[in-house]
Amino acid sequence: MNKTVSTLAATGLLVAALSACSISVPGTAAAGATAPQGAPAVSTTVERTPGSQAFSVSQAAPAAVPAGASEDPADRVLHDAEALQPLLDEFWAEELGYYGLDFDAPDRFEYYVGDANSTCGGEHSDGTENAYYCAVDGDEYVAFDVDWLAGYLDEHPGDAVTFLVLAHEWGHAVQDTWIEQEPGADVWEGPAQELNADCLAGVFWDNALRNGTVLEEDGDAEAVYGWLEAAGSGDWMDPGDHGTAEQRQIAFSDGFELGTDYCRTNY
Repeated sequence: MNKTVSTLAATGLLVAALSACSISVPGTAAAGATAPQGAPAVSTTVERTPGSQAFSVSQAAPAAVPAGASEDPADRVLHDAEALQPLLDEFWAEELGYYGLDFDAPDRFEYYVGDANSTCGGEHSDGTENAYYCAVDGDEYVAFDVDWLAGYLDEHPGDAVTFLVLAHEWGHAVQDTWIEQEPGADVWEGPAQELNADCLAGVFWDNALRNGTVLEEDGDAEAVYGWLEAAGSGDWMDPGDHGTAEQRQIAFSDGFELGTDYCRTNY
């Protein structure tokens, strides 16, 4: 029987029971990059339309594919990102508003192929098979390798991995808001900042499922926790940077179950 995200979150995550695929890890808050090789980075923004619309996390079943989605994997990733951007911005604006803060939303998201991502603060860092948040004042943005995210659709026909990775990167935008508007209140050591972003991704996911703005479908939970396991235990990165498999899964679970205050206090 397929487990739901909430079920796996409540059980404390059975790491050994999840798929152990070889997958790369999401980007760090400080990363940035550009490259003249390959296709240039392309940016896109989304204008919110009146009324609310639920976007399915999983598009495995034809009936679940949102209007305008494509069969092309890269197009599906971009469609998901366009759908997710306003949901993330709106949620964190409201959530941080409860604390008297004005969410400094990313100015845009960019997608690229291979190492053709933009600079961050004038510096280039190879963004191949990665995603990152650029925190430079006046030019905050999220960027991701579209082919990298599209590649996960072969293993996980639903789009949960795209949603998870982008929710993590938006978590870094939340951290940036805290740093700018309440300087000195937050200090992260070792992998704590990345685990905090995983925790904040769980907060968003819980709210989106409860409000029906994101619909969970079969296989999504396994995709989420399986990806967090692989991203915390692969050779691609040092667990000291992002946390171990179990730490990453537990951080997401904590956010899902316990909320923003817990994430900020404990990560």
